[in-house]
Amino acid sequence: MRMIIWTLVGAVVGFFGMYAALSIDFKAGFSPIGFELNIVLIAITLLLFVFIAVSSTQMKKKAGLTLTGVDEDERDVWQYKKFSDLNLCNTIALIVSIVALGVSIITDQPAWLLLTSGGILLLSIVFSMLVPGLMKTVYPDRELPSASEKNFAKKLLDASDEGEKFVMLQGYYKTFNTMNLSLIIALMLCILYSVGTGDSQLFSIFIVGLILIITNAQYLLTIRNK
Repeated sequence: MRMIIWTLVGAVVGFFGMYAALSIDFKAGFSPIGFELNIVLIAITLLLFVFIAVSSTQMKKKAGLTLTGVDEDERDVWQYKKFSDLNLCNTIALIVSIVALGVSIITDQPAWLLLTSGGILLLSIVFSMLVPGLMKTVYPDRELPSASEKNFAKKLLDASDEGEKFVMLQGYYKTFNTMNLSLIIALMLCILYSVGTGDSQLFSIFIVGLILIITNAQYLLTIRNK
């Protein structure tokens, strides 16, 4: 009964939400604010670069200290959390820099801004290759694979203990569920945008749908064959 009630509530909310969305004028687009948006995205990426550089320096400095007992345990916890924050910022920087370059191209920005966005993206790629190497700084006594090695993710999983694998499993499972929901919402938004503007987003709809099918098939076939 509770499931039926929530389904009805969801249907009502979805109906009125779609009606409200269709009444919005999507045709304004981003072109009028493309320049300002590009500058903001580049500024955000640069701030993330600063955080990554400062955090990396702090981690290397703390890793060189000789500590024992409680101090060593506290440093390990700090290093772990700092490395997680650094990875998150690195991922966000890469995504934002890609969006910045996309905005530059789509909204026809000046050549210097296009080149700047491209340079920021290249720098993001460099950071994304260097940051995983800090794992050896966080865990100097462990035999961890190098970020440049083939099948790095698999080798890292193999080098992790049972507790670490359990934590990874929780994170991956939550991410999988969130990604599924996000892509379904993205499909609906692409459809709404197509209806609201008259600009077909069928290519985006097919791509998102294909990603959903491939990821879910890979997950379900993997657990089915175990």
